[in-house]
Amino acid sequence: MKIKGFILAFLFLAVFSLSGITQQEGRVPSPEEVLGFQVGADFKLADYPMMLRYFQLLDEASDRVIVSRIGTTTEDQPFIIAIISSPENLAQREHYREIARRLTSVRGLEEEEAWQLANEGKAVVWIDGGIHSTEIAPTQHSFKLAYHLASDNSPQTLEILDKVILVLLPCANPDGLNLVVNWYNRNLGTPFETSRLPWLYQKYVGHDNNRDFFMLTQKETRAITEALYHRWFPQIAYNHHQTAPFPARIFIPPFAGPTNPNIDPLVISGINLVGSRMAHAFNEAGQTGVISGTRFTTWWNGGGRTTPYYHNIVGILTETALYRYATPKFYTRDDFPEEYRDLSPQANYPNPWKGGWWRLGDAVDYCLTASTAVLDVAAKYKERFLFNIYLIGKRAIEKGQTESPYAFVIPPQQWDPPTAAKMLNTLIMGGVEVHMAKAPFQADGIDYPKGSFVILMSQPYRAYAKDLLEPQQYPPRHLYPGGPPIPPYDLTGWTLPYQMGVNTVPIIHPFQGELELISRASSPQGKVKGKASYAYLISHNANNSFIAVNRLLKEGYEIYWAAEPISVEGEEFSPGAIVIPAKGGIHRLIAPISEELSLQIYPLNRRLQGRAYRLKPLRLALYKSWVASMDEGWTRWVLEQFEFPYQNIQDAEVRKGKLSENYDVILLPDIRPRAILEGHAPGTMPPEYCGGIGIEGLANLKMFVAEGGTLVTLDSSSELPLENFQLPVENSLKDVKRTDFFCPGSILSAEVDTSHPIGYGMKEKSAVVFRRSPAFRIIPTTEQTGAKVVVTYPDRNPLLSGWLLGGEYLSNKAAVVDVPMGKGRVILIGFSPQHRGQPHRTFKMLFNSIYYGSTTLTRLP
Repeated sequence: MKIKGFILAFLFLAVFSLSGITQQEGRVPSPEEVLGFQVGADFKLADYPMMLRYFQLLDEASDRVIVSRIGTTTEDQPFIIAIISSPENLAQREHYREIARRLTSVRGLEEEEAWQLANEGKAVVWIDGGIHSTEIAPTQHSFKLAYHLASDNSPQTLEILDKVILVLLPCANPDGLNLVVNWYNRNLGTPFETSRLPWLYQKYVGHDNNRDFFMLTQKETRAITEALYHRWFPQIAYNHHQTAPFPARIFIPPFAGPTNPNIDPLVISGINLVGSRMAHAFNEAGQTGVISGTRFTTWWNGGGRTTPYYHNIVGILTETALYRYATPKFYTRDDFPEEYRDLSPQANYPNPWKGGWWRLGDAVDYCLTASTAVLDVAAKYKERFLFNIYLIGKRAIEKGQTESPYAFVIPPQQWDPPTAAKMLNTLIMGGVEVHMAKAPFQADGIDYPKGSFVILMSQPYRAYAKDLLEPQQYPPRHLYPGGPPIPPYDLTGWTLPYQMGVNTVPIIHPFQGELELISRASSPQGKVKGKASYAYLISHNANNSFIAVNRLLKEGYEIYWAAEPISVEGEEFSPGAIVIPAKGGIHRLIAPISEELSLQIYPLNRRLQGRAYRLKPLRLALYKSWVASMDEGWTRWVLEQFEFPYQNIQDAEVRKGKLSENYDVILLPDIRPRAILEGHAPGTMPPEYCGGIGIEGLANLKMFVAEGGTLVTLDSSSELPLENFQLPVENSLKDVKRTDFFCPGSILSAEVDTSHPIGYGMKEKSAVVFRRSPAFRIIPTTEQTGAKVVVTYPDRNPLLSGWLLGGEYLSNKAAVVDVPMGKGRVILIGFSPQHRGQPHRTFKMLFNSIYYGSTTLTRLP
């Protein structure tokens, strides 16, 4: 059914009057008629309300376009796709979608029937752009692409419409598009016309929205994932981006190495086929400056074009050049890197760009050439693309039956059961088949109980499941033997069980079990074991226990962390057990909290003796720089998921001082000290966004700690107190050469002092995400400093997943240190415990640090 007027509640009347045009029956409006300017015109950008208006008009005017909503954005805007094909195909779109689903799902199909379906079906192609909102050309090109397909009657377009169903996501980040357009229009004609945004272009994660495609924390990535792997099942997924290696005008496939071994070779050859057609299209159009085979790789999992590889889809990335926004720029050969100034053709750059003016309109035209080429090759080889997605899935199922590992088992007994369920449900959202054992079974000589979760490798998305569950072994790459390492495109290791602390067992040999496919994993039901007369006890192990603590503190209840082990009716509680005195009507809240959060809550009917930390309602400040920080955004997101109250604190407030009047704890996310101290340089931004905390702000932070406050630093921000607070701690990696030590984004083993409040609820053996991070050494002094190491790297190679050069430099070095200073303390966390919302295993270290910073050591009541 066509979506007529679906935008009703989302658009203001002003939006509907943008163009002032009256739609004529059967006439497709051009973007210029609606927007009032040419797409790609200098100094002109269309925002998301304009896009919604235009695509609604296309839906109404063209029988080749159907607009559909796939969800809402973080800021509650409608999130739309446009389905574009011939009228006949659109009338049978559910039939063709079902063909795509059957070929992707594989099961029940023999090759002969698969070929029949491939011949009958239509290639499904997904194209999107604008997930990184400052990369503005791809979003603007969506207007021209949709109009071209809706109005053009050339043989090429008619063939595309006949053989392809395009699922066009015209803007993958609507909230960000509005932020960028508003910022540009605000500064147009001023010295700050091309200045960067002083805030993230997505509420929480900014640029990292394209790093969220396996963790699926954000509304947009969840909606896209649902459309890709549960609704439309495309054979090609094409992401437009906009950071071409200068001076090239566009990067196209093939990609550079390394290639992840879990990706089927047919996916790689499909990528190369599409890239070859793109190259021909640019040469046919006389568009120069096309480069390939550099910088961008096929190793990492987690992006909009990389995650599809593991779903047997040909994932395409292009990076188009643009200066900034809609402002043109003139380039001469002197602007080029020296190696490109002679304009000599190269195998991967055969027709160099010579320089000159470069405009938004040029970038839009390059995007349009690339999109048309993808659709053209999909039409020409539609039977092959359809059959190959079946063939890759069939191979995956067969490998799962003949190659190790045969499965991964997640036993029901877990350190943190709700987090284990989150991991499983994240995999299910990504299309992984998860089973539950209906009866006990044995695998590799180990007995597993009923209720164990089993992820069989014999499934179409085997590559995706396997890649997320097993350790990565990144192939080391250097500029030359013994030379500096070549930085990877992104992380080199991301293994989910390590990050989330979930006991996951690979099964090496075939086994039998009575298994049932599930659509959702549930953690064990939370229970209150009885009514307490003295207190209720909750284990510190589950991350969800912090939600319970935050809710109860908000209601005014007393909460303690027991500083010593507790034994209650055969249950052993490690230090950190949460003690909630049974008074003030607490009984009515305990059962709902237990049930909702899957927490086991135990009654205590005798008074306990011993030391305890009394928790106070938080007065937490999270530092937010005008140099927008994704880590700050991720920290906000994680804090909100676990219901932590906080206030953002910015440069002016830090410079003003008297911080202890309002806060007990200040949290610095992973931001370089220079950005914190200096911020944006004067003249690069509107004045209100320039500067950092400055020398006065630094002095105020020191005073805050000296007066009894706690400063918690994450990853690189730890350098700020190390360099300025005269702490008895140093970064042992500070002067180590990159040729000797390099860890660009890996998972490392670490050992935790679980008797320290920062280590409460942790296992002694843990894992952390290390990404060019510091490592600490306490400086020997003649005075007793009181600095305590909470987390240490082991004396052996700590690499668990990814790439680590020079692991010996981490031997016995500290990852977390608690440093007293005056009446307060500095807690140095030498990694990002909340990195991209993924390492649930280390969330507790962040949460513990926050509460520990304002606790009082006392006795249990």
